Amino acid sequence: MVWVMCAIGFYVINIFLGLFMAFREKTAQSQKIHRLLSYTITFCLVYYLIMNQTHDDNTLLDYLVCFYCITVVPFSKRWDNMIHLLVGTMGLILLPLLVIVRI
Repeated sequence: MVWVMCAIGFYVINIFLGLFMAFREKTAQSQKIHRLLSYTITFCLVYYLIMNQTHDDNTLLDYLVCFYCITVVPFSKRWDNMIHLLVGTMGLILLPLLVIVRI
């Protein structure tokens, strides 16, 4: 659960940074930080799947939510910024579902 909570925290920071970039200024440094935060979220979710598999079995929901956050959200950056924001926000809504199901 710790890795999902870390991913949620990084996810919130990344969404706010993306909003800042969309409406204010889009610099090379902010894009680099945005990308590094995305890699950090991916690392946290992959490590969650690995640790959860060793201590308990992963469910289909675990795999689907992590697949969505790891592949669909980064792929959506090729689309419009607002659609990318909507897809990313859906990922942020789905991540706490992993915590709720485990409790």
